[in-house]
Amino acid sequence: GGFKAGSGGWCGGGIYFATTIADTDQKAIGPHSHTGFIIVATVDVGKVLHLNKTCDRSMTGKKLAGQGYDSISFNPGDGDEYIIYSNDRVLSTKEDSQ
Repeated sequence: GGFKAGSGGWCGGGIYFATTIADTDQKAIGPHSHTGFIIVATVDVGKVLHLNKTCDRSMTGKKLAGQGYDSISFNPGDGDEYIIYSNDRVLSTKEDSQ
């Protein structure tokens, strides 16, 4: 559970996951991206709220839970992403050797 929610993003300040290793190349586009390594994670997404490509920048874990959901799935145009708001939902991790 060493993941921490960010302070902003398409779906608010959550913990964002791509669904494939290949997708991380086009999703990790921040100024410090591509300088670390890929973490392969098993995530319990629970009940998923599917949102459109603009998601909801005001989303929080509390707001999502109030709607009866545990995570969000959306596609901003470059592949599916899942967002959680609590690191308790990350069940396991390992470093990818790519």
